[in-house]
Amino acid sequence: LIDWTQTQHPVAAIRDALTPPHIEPTPPGDPQPNPPDDPAGVRIVARKFTPREELLAVVDSLARWLPEHTDETVAVLVPRNQRGFAVVSQLKKRGIEYVELLRSTMPTREAAGALGNVVNYLADPASPTKLARVYRVWRREDREDEEAGARLAVVADALRRCRHVERFLWPRWEDDWLDTIDLGDLNNPTDPENGALHVREQLGTFRKLVRRWQEAVVLPIDQLILTLAQDLFDAPADLAVAHKLAMVLRRASESHPDWQLPELTAELAMIARNERRFLGLSSDDTGFDPERYRGQVVVATVHKAKGLEWDRVYLMSVNNYNFPSALPHDQFIAEKWFIRDQLNLEAEVLAQLKALCSENAVYEEGEATREARLDYAAERLRLLYVGITRARKELIITWNTGKRGDQQPAAPFIALQTFREGW
Repeated sequence: LIDWTQTQHPVAAIRDALTPPHIEPTPPGDPQPNPPDDPAGVRIVARKFTPREELLAVVDSLARWLPEHTDETVAVLVPRNQRGFAVVSQLKKRGIEYVELLRSTMPTREAAGALGNVVNYLADPASPTKLARVYRVWRREDREDEEAGARLAVVADALRRCRHVERFLWPRWEDDWLDTIDLGDLNNPTDPENGALHVREQLGTFRKLVRRWQEAVVLPIDQLILTLAQDLFDAPADLAVAHKLAMVLRRASESHPDWQLPELTAELAMIARNERRFLGLSSDDTGFDPERYRGQVVVATVHKAKGLEWDRVYLMSVNNYNFPSALPHDQFIAEKWFIRDQLNLEAEVLAQLKALCSENAVYEEGEATREARLDYAAERLRLLYVGITRARKELIITWNTGKRGDQQPAAPFIALQTFREGW
């Protein structure tokens, strides 16, 4: 990769992005040995995957490899957090143990999402749609079972159709919506434990909880979050995450005294969507040792993987969007399709500001975009090098066609594939 970059990269301005020394096998007895030179351990998968096909192929490969390699380390490296979330979701579905090294962990996102849905309802307590969503959050474990999940859908739909929420939560005498609710197929006298009577009991318990939460809205936001957490979570890890979220929201409330529940809900939503950096409670925040997770799949961004090594590494999504080379057909994350001439607006605005602040600088439209492309392509090439060099024994590199199906394998991928075929 270094040699190709310096001598054959199609864009001359990027040829100094990588420089020697090369990674060479070390002599016997070296206290810090490099991995052995084993071409058979490198697999560059040329197959044209869709994003989902690539995801399934990697997880299927892991499912086959893990049972016979429980004492080895393995990682799936992705260019962006969202791709990592998709990998984690698929591993969870397959029952494969995993560890996350992403911007936020799945437990953090799930806890923030659950709390956010409840706070969002409390900010708009007359909304039956939001109340139904809160019921789904409260009964979220039912989604793991097919029959329970079907009951959950029926009850949530009934709540969503409750036009006057107060008739359920604070009914007047002889005007209780719970007595009139139509639970359809749940009225099964042969299975009362899972039938309508049982569901009504659950709804009665849910009503008491929601009343308690409504009464708690007068508390400071951190105390409200902790009150909700006590009713929503049992696992110590979830309660610990809720405590940290409570502290984050308290600081946000102190910094913005005019913020009400809708604004604080937005903060929780940003953490749940991974748009706000949130330090969790796992070892990735205090130092990560891959050796502690033998037989488990570590899912990490390439950035997070710097300085770490695994026996087997899957390097995913090496296409010309995630790793562009500043070629005419490449796509860049900072360039939006709907902007004229594919301009990088951030780069162009900075160039205009520099021109305004300097007596000699002259602004030329498009020049800043071209420079930004070169800088970004060089940075992504170095990141690809980091990903490749995380593997000690085996390396598998794949690519996909992207959401719209128009992305191509990255230029370095093609170069490595050509070199590999000539081995």
